[in-house]
Amino acid sequence: MPELPDAPFSWFDPLLTDEAWPHLALILRVFLLLGFGFLLIRFSWRLRAERQTALPGAWPRVMTGFLLLFLVAIAWRQAHWQLFGRRNENFVAFMQRYDRREFNPAHRVRPGRILDRKGRILVVSGMTERGVQRVYRYGPVFSHALGYNHPVYGLTGLEAAARSVLLGGGLRSREDLIAMGAELMDRERHAEGPSLTTTLDVDLQVSAYELLEGRRGAVVVLDIRNGDVLAMVSRPEFDPNRLHPRLFAGQVPDAPLLNRALSGRYPPGSVYKVLIAATALQDGFSGTLDTPPDGFTTSPANPRIRDHQYYTAEREGRVWRGHGQLGLGEALAKSSNVFFAQLGVRSDWDAHVRTADAAGLLQPIALWERPEATLAVQPARLPQLSNQAPYGIAQYSIGQGDLLVSPMHMAMVAAAVARGGQSVYPRLDPKMPLRTGGWICSAENAETLKWMMFRVVREGTGRGIDLAEIPVAGKTGTAQTGAGRESHSWFMGFAPVSEPRWAFAVLVEQGGYGSQTALPIARDLLREGVREGWLKP
Repeated sequence: MPELPDAPFSWFDPLLTDEAWPHLALILRVFLLLGFGFLLIRFSWRLRAERQTALPGAWPRVMTGFLLLFLVAIAWRQAHWQLFGRRNENFVAFMQRYDRREFNPAHRVRPGRILDRKGRILVVSGMTERGVQRVYRYGPVFSHALGYNHPVYGLTGLEAAARSVLLGGGLRSREDLIAMGAELMDRERHAEGPSLTTTLDVDLQVSAYELLEGRRGAVVVLDIRNGDVLAMVSRPEFDPNRLHPRLFAGQVPDAPLLNRALSGRYPPGSVYKVLIAATALQDGFSGTLDTPPDGFTTSPANPRIRDHQYYTAEREGRVWRGHGQLGLGEALAKSSNVFFAQLGVRSDWDAHVRTADAAGLLQPIALWERPEATLAVQPARLPQLSNQAPYGIAQYSIGQGDLLVSPMHMAMVAAAVARGGQSVYPRLDPKMPLRTGGWICSAENAETLKWMMFRVVREGTGRGIDLAEIPVAGKTGTAQTGAGRESHSWFMGFAPVSEPRWAFAVLVEQGGYGSQTALPIARDLLREGVREGWLKP
């Protein structure tokens, strides 16, 4: 917390810290309100007696009424804080931030603890001589998931979305109010809001955080059965225990305050081919498509879309002969851009939009939701296309063009395939009911797609994650980011294949090929899941 000036009138400290102070404070408040009421009545009588001589017409009554309403409003505001302010979390937060008086009761209202799914403390409120201070036990590890609660810089993340719960805004019973009132009146006791349990797991979060060391990117792990967010890491990170003004000074290199898992939007590259395959299966596609070595385009006016092997051969002075005829499963395993560019154009644009919407990409999805605040994954950005713009659809079908998604979105896509085609919405609140979305494809087609993704790992671009411990289904992605810059590295998938438990997505900004950078992170994370007993063959 920032340094604050010494409290004024410090010579009153012996009186304020005396054991008798709570009782004396109550007596003083009663006398204050009685005295104020007496002065208000006397003032009203005096105005009534002199109303004939004050001003002609109705102005005396108007001014008198205005003054009375003003004084009553002040009295009610003071009484409301003393009697009922504890129930108003917005007022408590305001008083904590702006009223630095030592005897301000708001400084003795501590937001409740935030816990992981096993009850381990993530955040706790400490008391200093200047009031409440939030202590983040794991420092930057949970910084983007939990956010921060700071008297100068405000609130973000779960700290902001769950503020009313953490301050006890849900207390409504007479017993709760009496208990809180007694705690506020007693300076030796500090009212604390209820604890908040999340779906996050400390061990998994720490592992994901360490695996992203030295990189920019995000890792998301979901429990596909209920949408529980088990891990949500974004790096670069910040330490909520040590916020510095430089973090908030305009353009900061690497954007450490950005939650890349929820709010970062990136071209997905080849991981998006999973949704294109789902759309094609729903359209009844079967058979093969030719993938000529010189690529595919919808018009001579547009550049040709080629497979990455073409450019590798060109750099090495070889001639690329193309993949030839490919079926959908083989094309997904080889991640052929030429195949999927053609496949996407064969489907109606509205069908692509329906699949993206069913996957949950087109609207905000709340991970934590209360009437007064929400923590949500932001919508993806789909290009504005039509069937009259086939080249744009071809670019979209290989995860390029104007398409932008978040890592959470791709974890949701993997979960939808693993769940038999129906999407599940992520949650940080274990009390939030299971929420399912639309169907990206039928259960039969999802089963087909599941084993196609398994084939990617067994014999395609995802061979590096073919674990002996458990069978994994996945998809690599290498998303171009512009001339002169390295591509983004992606890997998404689920495990185990036969009875899926986890869905996950890994993004490494400018990490190059998905098989070389993002995939090893996912592999090590899955191995940790096996060691910890999360995943079983």
